[in-house]
Order: sequence, then structure tokens, then C-alpha cells
Amino acid sequence: MNQARELFLRLFKTERLTPEQLHRCELACAIALEAQSLPELTVVRSADVAEILAKINMDVETLIATLVSDGNLENIYTDEMIEERFGRATADLVSGIRKLNQFKEFDIVRQSDDVQNERLRQMLLAMTSDIRIMIVKLAYRVARLRHLKFEEEQVRHQIAAETQLIFSPLANRLGIAQLKWELEDLSFRFLHPVAYKEIASQLKMKRNERENYIEKVLETLNNLLKKHGVKANISGRPKHIYSIWKKMQRKELPIEELYDLRAVRIYVDSIKDCYEALGAIHSQWSYVKKEFDDYIASPKDNGYQSIHTVIIGPEGRTVEIQIRTPEMHYNSEYGVAAHWRYKEGGKSFDEKLERSISNVRQLLENTDDPEIFKEISTELQSRHIFVMTPTNDIITLAQGATPLDFAYNIHTELGHRCRGAKINGRIKTLSTALKTGDKVEVLTIKNGHPSRNWLNPNLGYLTSSSARNKVRAWLNKQNRTENIIAGELVFNREIKRLHAHSINVSEVISRFKYDDSELFYEDIGKGRLNERQIANALQRFLKPKQQSHGGQKSFGFNGDEEHNVTNESVAYVVGAVHLKTNLAPCCEPQPGEDIVGYVTRGRGITIHKSDCANILNMSHEELQRLIEVSWSKQSAESPIYEADLHIVAFDRKGLLRDVMAVLTELDINVISSQTKTESEERSVEMDLTLELDLKIKLGDLLDQLERIQNIESVSIETV
Repeated sequence: MNQARELFLRLFKTERLTPEQLHRCELACAIALEAQSLPELTVVRSADVAEILAKINMDVETLIATLVSDGNLENIYTDEMIEERFGRATADLVSGIRKLNQFKEFDIVRQSDDVQNERLRQMLLAMTSDIRIMIVKLAYRVARLRHLKFEEEQVRHQIAAETQLIFSPLANRLGIAQLKWELEDLSFRFLHPVAYKEIASQLKMKRNERENYIEKVLETLNNLLKKHGVKANISGRPKHIYSIWKKMQRKELPIEELYDLRAVRIYVDSIKDCYEALGAIHSQWSYVKKEFDDYIASPKDNGYQSIHTVIIGPEGRTVEIQIRTPEMHYNSEYGVAAHWRYKEGGKSFDEKLERSISNVRQLLENTDDPEIFKEISTELQSRHIFVMTPTNDIITLAQGATPLDFAYNIHTELGHRCRGAKINGRIKTLSTALKTGDKVEVLTIKNGHPSRNWLNPNLGYLTSSSARNKVRAWLNKQNRTENIIAGELVFNREIKRLHAHSINVSEVISRFKYDDSELFYEDIGKGRLNERQIANALQRFLKPKQQSHGGQKSFGFNGDEEHNVTNESVAYVVGAVHLKTNLAPCCEPQPGEDIVGYVTRGRGITIHKSDCANILNMSHEELQRLIEVSWSKQSAESPIYEADLHIVAFDRKGLLRDVMAVLTELDINVISSQTKTESEERSVEMDLTLELDLKIKLGDLLDQLERIQNIESVSIETV
């Protein structure tokens, strides 16, 4: 029988395979053996890893992906080649396995930093698009440890420390005991060889002999409980060497004084059955009174419940027995009493991630169907991302965070002086969204200061409120005259972009409820008002002008016509059209959006968006004053207007394509376009005629376009 066939029979159960799976499994075995014939680039062979995973009943897809993921094959079998032979699902798994196997950012110098270690664990989980990838990674680490005795001392210590601090806790967190104990024991063997040998010799028996002893105890317990009419499920195994050592350290006891080297767990249907089982056990064997704990009658502070007792079992050896109901077990493993945190010595940083892990643990423990892994969510995504500094410190940020958020998170002055960033060694814009696993280097200037543009939400520089507050704090400290000048420049820039030069500035200022233009400009300069707010306010004074070609109206400014849509024709109260209505300034509802009316005291009916924060946060009493309203027929039609857009940019490939992509995303139709390029200066001007409706925020549109690489300026032109 050839090697490929032998490997196939060790890994796969042929009666469960379809003809198509059978072919793919045989091909994967052949490829894994091919890797072993190549010059060795990595220590671990994928065939060895697959055998570890087969023993914990991993599914066929995972075993195939593991076989093909051998490090020796990475330069031979590309993702495209794997997809062609095995399909997209396998190719995605292999890509994820390779990504984790190539991750080498553990820093042994900071191994005592519990916060950094926990962040690294969470980052590795967040990098995993499919939970099976992490399980394969853990199996790779087991195989690596099995070969570690052939490595140099420094390498042994590095790998063992990384395993103990990062990968063993991950195996524990995912509830994969078969991998956890071997990761812990083997890493302990290389980190503390003397203590390992002492405990191993003191146990006097080999592990398999201890397991045989537990099997005998289980058989006796089963017969005993059946005799007493107690229905129970019983499981148990001897503690492994690392667990014994940890308990010796924690209790400061020699090994001969530990009573739980062998442990059994009994699951019964009810609390009554817990005590029935306890009585039967104590009638059969004597027990160590000081080791008896009734956590059912007196639960632990975290809600943990179970009965613990230590009996003097067969051959005079002590056995720890825990008795609990399935509900108690669930609470212990997955609920508020879950204790993996204190066993790891760290704290949870992300409740959403923890819930995802809890769901995975339940599926891993409670299913006999390997295919259930395909039902597990493929994203252990949290509300956080985890990115690294150049020195491999891990920083926790919110989803969507940018390099500028990263800089301010590290230090306020670093944020102020930031002018660029490298992400994974490449220069990127400051508005680039970071991903878990990115390594970020902040580029600074000596005497830098924040830009007011950073506060414009449309430009996407900052996503965290703390970073924005740091920018505002810096701006508030500046000279009042400087802020007034800066604010006026920002305001005039928006006037220019919207082509609203004839606008009455005092009307805009009064809309923001300012009596003094200097105070208005100063608050813009301080960042209390941003460009989006100004542009949205200016748009209120823009309205359709004259009729244009095709019966459409062009979009421009008419200074003598009021366009503040706050009259009865815009929205009305259903059943009482004569009542006065006004649009709420807090949410600025637009025609066509879902709305609700609020009965004010003396100011008629205020129209809000249905999801306006002020509506959603109303008290029960205030909710009684909400009434049904509707847009008038004219406003609900949301008329279409034409507007000319002028873009100035430095020419590059794909520029027009990127502009069109933004317009398409905003559902804006382009009627005509004209592009003029100066080849010598490599500059380009674009003139686009667009169809717009009243829902489109012009400031948002211009900001989105200005974020495109190489674009210098964007403005709305009159027709």
C-alpha cells in the first residue's frame, strides 16, 4: 500500500465521503506527501497536523485545507491553483491558515504584560475569518512543540513561551481540551524542564495508566448510581502535568497533598439528584472532609454552583468528584460564572467577542456532526480592531479607525504633529480605514499642529470622539483673532464651492442663532461648527432657478426668493391639513423620508424624522404628543434639478472611473461630461452636468469627491 493511501485511511472515514470528496481527499494527501519530498522550508509537516485534527473529528473540508497548507507548498501552489483544484471554500481556508502561520509578532521581552497578551489573543481571533482556521493553527502549534526538542535552546524558549501565554489560553477559551492539555504540557516541559521531570516522576504512573484508573472509577460510579436510581452522565480524566504544577504553585502545596490529580464530573437532571448522587458516593467511599464544598447551597460570588468532594477511591488513591446539573454546567462554562478569565489571569476587553467565543465553545462541545463547523459564524468580529505599533505593541481601536485616530490614541502630541502614515510599510492617506493586524507607523513634522479639516466628518480623518475633542481643545487655545480669520476662510471656501457668492451672510449666521459674525467665525475656527454644517445651511438658501433643457430645472442661487421649506405645503397633519407645520432643525427631514409630527406649545407642529434622536429619547408623556403627518404631494415627488460640477485634479489612470464610482454610489445620474487635460502639467479639469434632487447634501457630495486621490478642488457651478 503506497504512502498516500495509508495517509488517506488514517485521516478519512470512507463511508462518509461522496465520490467528489473522495477525489479531493486523495489529491490533498498526494500534495501533502509531495511537500515532504521538497527541501525543508518549515519544520512542521501538514500531514502531521491533519492527523492531530482527525483525532478531534474535524470536518473533511478542514482536513483537506490543512493537508494543502504545508509551508513548503506556498511558492508552488497559489491561491488560484488551490481554488481550481479544490474550490473557493478550501482556498479561503488555506489562505487564512497561511496568514496565521506567517504571523510572527510575539515579543518575548513583554511576555509579562497581561494587557498586551490579551490584546494579541483577541487580535488573532479577530483576524480569523473562519473559526476552523484558528483550530488548525492550534494543531500546527501542537505539531511544532512535538518537534521542539530538536531545536536550539533560544528557539525552544521562544516557541514555548509564546504557546503558554497566547495559544494555550486560546485553546482553553475555545474549549478544545484535546489540544489545550498538550499545548500546556509541552510548553511547560521546555520552559521548566526540572519541575516537569520532578512532577512526572512523582506521579509514578504513565499517563495512560492514570487514564485506565479513571476508566475503572467511571465504571464503578455508573453501576453505583444506577443501583441508587440516579440517572447520570459521567466523564473524567487525570489532570495533566502543567495543571498539577499550577495548583501546587497556587496552593503552595507539595504534590502528595493534592487531592484532585484524578477528577470526575457527574451531570444529573436536578438539584435533588445532585444530593442523591452525593449520598450514594459517600456511602461507597470515605471522603476528605476539608475538601468538601457545597456550592449549590452556598454559590460562589460569580454564581458558580456545583458540589465538590474528594473520595479515597480504589487502591487508596484520591479522586475529586464534581456533581452538577446541565444548567449549572452551562452557567459555569458559558455564563456569568465562566472562569477562563481568572485561569488566564486576564480580563475580557470585548463582550461581543466573548459572546462569539461562547457560541463557538457550545457548538464544539455539543455536536457530533463535523459539518456543523460550516454553520458557525465565519466572523469572530468585535466592535474593536487591533493594530500594531512599529515595536509590536497592540493598540485597541474602534471599527473604522484611521491612522490619525491611532496617532491620537498613542499620544496627543503625536496626533497634532501627524502628517502621514505607513500601513504595513506602505504610505497611505490619513483617512484610510485600518484593519485588524495592520502595523502602523506615524509620520510627523517637528512643529506640526492639527488641521481644521480633520473635524469635517465627510473627509473621514477622525472617527473617535476623544481624538476630535483633542483637536478642538488645541483650536480653542489659539488666539481669538487667528480663529476668526481661519473660520472666515472656511466659510468663504464653502461659499465658493457652492457658487453662492450673492448669498446674504447675515441670514446664514442668524440660522445658526448668532448675532455677531465674529463669534460665528470664531466658533468655526475652533471647530465647534464644521464644513458639513455650513454647507447644509448654505444649501437651504439655494433653490431651482430657471427652466432648462428637457423641462428640467437648473440648480443655482436666487437671493430674492426664500427657500426655507417651512410652510404648510411641505408637510401636513393627516386629517387636519390647516395646522401650521415646521421642519425640525435637529434632524432636517427631507421630502420622501419617514416623518412624524410633534405638537409643540404655541409653535404648531414640528416635523421630525421618525428616527430622530430627540423622538427616540422622548419620555412616555412626550410620546403622547406625537401625531401622524405626511409630505405634500408636491414635496414628496422630490423634483430633479440640474447642476454643473467643476473638478480640478492632477491626472492619473482611473481618475474618471473613481469619480463615477462615487456618483454611482450616491445614486446620482450624469447627463454629460467633458474632460480637458494639460499633458505638460498633467492637470485635468472635468465639467459634469448632474441630476440632483433635494435630498442630496451638496457639501457631502463635494467632500466625497475631494477625498478621491489627486483631486484638488470640487465646486458647484451655475448653468
